[in-house]
Amino acid sequence: MWKNAGPIVALYPTPTVVVGMIDENERVNWINVAHVGLIGLDSIMLSINKLHFSNEIIKDKYAVSVNIVTEEMLEATDFVGIVSGRKVDKSNVFEYTMGIRNVPMINLSPIVMECELTDNFETKEHNQYIFKVRHTHIKPEVLDENGNISYDILKPILFEMPTKSYYKLGDKVGNCWKIGENFYK
Repeated sequence: MWKNAGPIVALYPTPTVVVGMIDENERVNWINVAHVGLIGLDSIMLSINKLHFSNEIIKDKYAVSVNIVTEEMLEATDFVGIVSGRKVDKSNVFEYTMGIRNVPMINLSPIVMECELTDNFETKEHNQYIFKVRHTHIKPEVLDENGNISYDILKPILFEMPTKSYYKLGDKVGNCWKIGENFYK
């Protein structure tokens, strides 16, 4: 039988991303965000604790980059989640290129989405920002022969909250909308 663990969110792990933005002084700021969600096929949600300095920038600028994290980025990624941009200049943690929407994009990241803020759902402790993806930049080396993102090659880093651990994506186990075709046969 099951054990009732109480009202915990049991949907982890989620992708780990570094969110890049430009503050009011035109300085780059980065934050590690592990509470990430999908909203349909064109939008994402980033849940950020209200104590973070990045909230002020997001609410002022309405634009961010969302950089997929790989293992070679992990130490710097964890660092930008530990220190506050209010106290530490994080602009030189990653080498970056400015995107179309004037947001910093991490050069090491194989996939970067430039996003525009469209909504914010506030709870007691977090802002749930809804972002429309406006541009997605993908390095060719993480694409398969059909031009799709290959997660076997990419191996994004995942975040698991209960044990506060990072993981690499594992092996493919089946094809969606295919594996169940013979279920009732």
